[in-house]
Amino acid sequence: MKTYLLLSQRTMKAAVLASFLFLTSTMSFAQIVKTYASSQTNQVLGVCLGCGVLNPQNALGSNESDYSTIQVSVGLLARTEQTLIFPTTNIANNTNKLVVGIGSNGTPLSAQVLGGVTIETFNGDVSNNDYQSLTSTLINLGAGDPSKAEIELNMNIPFDRIKINVNSGLLNIGGELRVYYAYQYKDPFINFMAHSQNGQFTLDKNVSAEGSEVTLTNTSGKEVFRSKLTSNTFETKQPQGVYIMNITTKEGKTYSKKVIVK
Repeated sequence: MKTYLLLSQRTMKAAVLASFLFLTSTMSFAQIVKTYASSQTNQVLGVCLGCGVLNPQNALGSNESDYSTIQVSVGLLARTEQTLIFPTTNIANNTNKLVVGIGSNGTPLSAQVLGGVTIETFNGDVSNNDYQSLTSTLINLGAGDPSKAEIELNMNIPFDRIKINVNSGLLNIGGELRVYYAYQYKDPFINFMAHSQNGQFTLDKNVSAEGSEVTLTNTSGKEVFRSKLTSNTFETKQPQGVYIMNITTKEGKTYSKKVIVK
């Protein structure tokens, strides 16, 4: 009897462990489904000998080891741009995160070193007006290789491409920037539940709503609603349709989700 009991306990533990591993594997898989940039354009602005993009196609697709090289000549007033284009928008793909892998030819990266690099997202040919220089909050340095880094953006407005601009007058990494890849994915940790009924939204209790700021952006990328929250229930008074809801808590946490106003 004792032997059967021990076997039963061991079987139960094995089943629980197997279920845990399966769920962990499933969650991990769900977090890393990536949609990579599939096409690109590039150009040189200004007069610059030696400027351009070498192997531009290497920045496309799922091979994260090869790279394109954006070249500039240090000291000249010119710049080189490469635009990486996705097969669909983040709205259609239900993603909320954009990641771009970059690197140098050996120089350790930092926000100061990358002071001449700017980024800007577009929905088609229309800018999202988010042109910005790289800062320490946007860059995750490679743990094992300081010459590599990732640019990470939470995207709550429609986009299907990102433009990387390298200014030759400010670049401090030997006149070139490597671009390894660009992908978008769904990050479940910046997600939440929002129930809509009769024009009124109710957020789940996972979001600390009181004191948070909420915005709604329509599918054209226009912000149509902004308010400070006093509770988890609020009314937007927007027409029926699909929107991106973005919430920034008073602690600085950001959540985004595609929602439907019914």
